[in-house]
Amino acid sequence: MFIPEGFLFSAVSCGIKNEGKLDLGLIFSPYKLTSWGCFTKNTVKAAPVILGKRLIREPITKGILVNSGIANACTGKEGIRRAKLLLERVAQRLKVPKDTILPASTGVIGE
Repeated sequence: MFIPEGFLFSAVSCGIKNEGKLDLGLIFSPYKLTSWGCFTKNTVKAAPVILGKRLIREPITKGILVNSGIANACTGKEGIRRAKLLLERVAQRLKVPKDTILPASTGVIGE
Protein backbone atom coordinates (compact mmCIF):
# COMPACT_ATOMS: atom_id res chain seq x y z
CA MET A 1 0.00 0.00 0.00
CA PHE A 2 1.32 3.44 -0.93
CA ILE A 3 1.39 5.85 2.01
CA PRO A 4 2.01 9.51 1.16
CA GLU A 5 5.06 10.94 2.88
CA GLY A 6 4.28 12.76 6.09
CA PHE A 7 0.81 11.30 6.66
CA LEU A 8 0.13 9.94 10.13
CA PHE A 9 -2.39 7.25 11.03
CA SER A 10 -3.82 6.26 14.37
CA ALA A 11 -6.53 3.91 15.62
CA VAL A 12 -7.78 3.20 19.12
CA SER A 13 -10.44 1.29 20.96
CA CYS A 14 -12.55 3.93 22.71
CA GLY A 15 -15.42 1.69 23.78
CA ILE A 16 -17.88 2.09 20.92
CA LYS A 17 -17.48 -1.54 19.87
CA ASN A 18 -16.73 -4.58 21.97
CA GLU A 19 -13.72 -4.25 24.22
CA GLY A 20 -10.43 -4.19 22.39
CA LYS A 21 -11.82 -3.60 18.89
CA LEU A 22 -10.50 -0.57 17.05
CA ASP A 23 -13.38 1.87 16.64
CA LEU A 24 -11.87 5.34 16.24
CA GLY A 25 -9.33 6.28 13.59
CA LEU A 26 -7.49 9.41 12.56
CA ILE A 27 -5.64 10.22 9.36
CA PHE A 28 -3.60 13.40 9.70
CA SER A 29 -1.27 15.39 7.50
CA PRO A 30 1.00 18.24 8.57
CA TYR A 31 0.54 19.66 5.07
CA LYS A 32 -2.20 21.99 3.89
CA LEU A 33 -4.41 19.76 1.76
CA THR A 34 -7.48 20.25 -0.34
CA SER A 35 -10.20 17.63 -0.18
CA TRP A 36 -13.32 16.45 -1.94
CA GLY A 37 -16.11 14.11 -1.01
CA CYS A 38 -19.20 12.24 -2.11
CA PHE A 39 -22.21 12.63 0.14
CA THR A 40 -25.57 10.93 0.38
CA LYS A 41 -28.59 12.49 -1.30
CA ASN A 42 -30.83 10.88 1.31
CA THR A 43 -33.22 13.27 3.06
CA VAL A 44 -32.05 11.99 6.45
CA LYS A 45 -28.38 12.83 6.93
CA ALA A 46 -26.12 11.92 9.83
CA ALA A 47 -24.29 14.65 11.74
CA PRO A 48 -20.93 13.78 10.11
CA VAL A 49 -22.51 14.18 6.67
CA ILE A 50 -24.01 17.56 7.55
CA LEU A 51 -20.75 18.80 9.09
CA GLY A 52 -18.58 17.19 6.41
CA LYS A 53 -20.46 18.93 3.59
CA ARG A 54 -19.90 22.23 5.39
CA LEU A 55 -16.24 21.67 6.33
CA ILE A 56 -15.13 20.29 2.98
CA ARG A 57 -15.69 23.76 1.52
CA GLU A 58 -12.87 25.11 3.70
CA PRO A 59 -9.67 25.81 1.75
CA ILE A 60 -7.50 23.58 3.96
CA THR A 61 -7.97 20.05 5.31
CA LYS A 62 -5.53 18.51 7.78
CA GLY A 63 -7.23 15.23 8.62
CA ILE A 64 -10.27 13.03 9.02
CA LEU A 65 -11.63 11.47 12.20
CA VAL A 66 -13.63 8.27 11.67
CA ASN A 67 -15.66 6.28 14.17
CA SER A 68 -17.01 2.81 13.54
CA GLY A 69 -19.98 1.48 15.43
CA ILE A 70 -22.15 4.59 15.82
CA ALA A 71 -23.56 6.19 12.68
CA ASN A 72 -24.52 9.40 14.51
CA ALA A 73 -27.63 9.50 12.30
CA CYS A 74 -31.09 10.58 13.47
CA THR A 75 -29.50 12.26 16.50
CA GLY A 76 -30.64 15.82 15.70
CA LYS A 77 -29.04 18.92 17.18
CA GLU A 78 -27.42 16.90 19.95
CA GLY A 79 -25.60 14.75 17.39
CA ILE A 80 -24.31 17.87 15.62
CA ARG A 81 -23.20 19.36 18.95
CA ARG A 82 -21.34 16.21 19.98
CA ALA A 83 -19.67 15.77 16.60
CA LYS A 84 -18.52 19.42 16.61
CA LEU A 85 -17.17 19.08 20.14
CA LEU A 86 -15.20 15.96 19.25
CA LEU A 87 -13.72 17.60 16.14
CA GLU A 88 -12.81 20.71 18.14
CA ARG A 89 -11.04 18.65 20.81
CA VAL A 90 -9.09 16.64 18.25
CA ALA A 91 -8.08 19.81 16.38
CA GLN A 92 -7.01 21.41 19.65
CA ARG A 93 -4.79 18.43 20.52
CA LEU A 94 -3.27 18.50 17.03
CA LYS A 95 -2.82 22.28 17.27
CA VAL A 96 -4.67 22.93 14.01
CA PRO A 97 -7.72 25.09 13.22
CA LYS A 98 -10.97 23.36 14.20
CA ASP A 99 -12.39 23.56 10.68
CA THR A 100 -9.55 21.48 9.19
CA ILE A 101 -10.59 18.07 10.58
CA LEU A 102 -13.39 16.26 8.73
CA PRO A 103 -15.80 13.79 10.39
CA ALA A 104 -16.93 10.36 9.23
CA SER A 105 -19.02 7.68 10.94
CA THR A 106 -20.39 4.26 10.20
CA GLY A 107 -22.55 2.07 12.35
CA VAL A 108 -25.94 1.75 14.00
CA ILE A 109 -28.44 4.47 13.04
CA GLY A 110 -29.97 6.35 15.96
CA GLU A 111 -26.97 6.04 18.27
